[in-house]
Amino acid sequence: MQILNDFAYGEATNKRAPARLDPQAIVDLHFESAARDWERIYHESTLYGRIYQDRMGITLKWIDQLQLPENATLLEIGCGAGLATAALAKRGYRVDALDNVPAMINLTIKRLAAAGNAERVRVLHGDVRRLSMPNNSYNLVFALGVLPWLDDPAEAMHEMVRVTRTGGYVLVTADNNVHLEEVFDPVRFPLFKPVRKCLASALRAAKLLAPAPNLPKIHRYSKSEIDSLLAEAGLENLWSVMVGFGPFTLCGKRVFSDSVGIKVHRLLQAAAIRQFPVVSQYGMQYVVMAKKRAME
Repeated sequence: MQILNDFAYGEATNKRAPARLDPQAIVDLHFESAARDWERIYHESTLYGRIYQDRMGITLKWIDQLQLPENATLLEIGCGAGLATAALAKRGYRVDALDNVPAMINLTIKRLAAAGNAERVRVLHGDVRRLSMPNNSYNLVFALGVLPWLDDPAEAMHEMVRVTRTGGYVLVTADNNVHLEEVFDPVRFPLFKPVRKCLASALRAAKLLAPAPNLPKIHRYSKSEIDSLLAEAGLENLWSVMVGFGPFTLCGKRVFSDSVGIKVHRLLQAAAIRQFPVVSQYGMQYVVMAKKRAME
């Protein structure tokens, strides 16, 4: 699969973007060229597919548990191929689906038309850092896989909170700074990352390694960093869980096939949901539902 994403970054390939593009333009270029891959991953019987499907399942389950009123209005930031938007429109909610990438917007429009619930959705082009919506517009604002691609997540978080009603909810996901499977592979061990970067820079300077491709940077954060970001934006944590375990590797090579890797992921994911020590701290993605506090 030709896909660059917050889980499979190290295995991906992508077209090199012009050096003059700003970081966000490079991100948008990636999603424009990989839109179909992002759509397919939610239907694949692969380890990465299972991780994304589990993340989506947890998101929809939590939204159901909120028991929002029938006339609730929702905003999805980074709607992608429109799977979550379509599922929530089917539940009877009114959803604004926003993305900054035309290819993603087109996929969402096609999905809604095929599902027959397009009348409950507004599909919008926009940037999470500069939302056009008025204050206190939505009962729920959610963004899956958006924060890892932003240079300034605090800016986006404050915008999401601004358009959320007091007592409403914000759900986000963030790439965790340490993944469990990385700890067991000396090639991927997090503490060695600065050494690997220095070595790569030295080899490129000596023309012994090809120049680094101009790929989007993926930002990782610790659980405590995201919790602090939410609190500073005026949010109170309700539920949180780590999602995604694998693929486990040795010297960069996979130890398990996809079928075995899925079984390992499922076992570890069940443990993370039950908040088992260690496992509950070191998944790939931190998923958190928070509530907007009343202004003091």
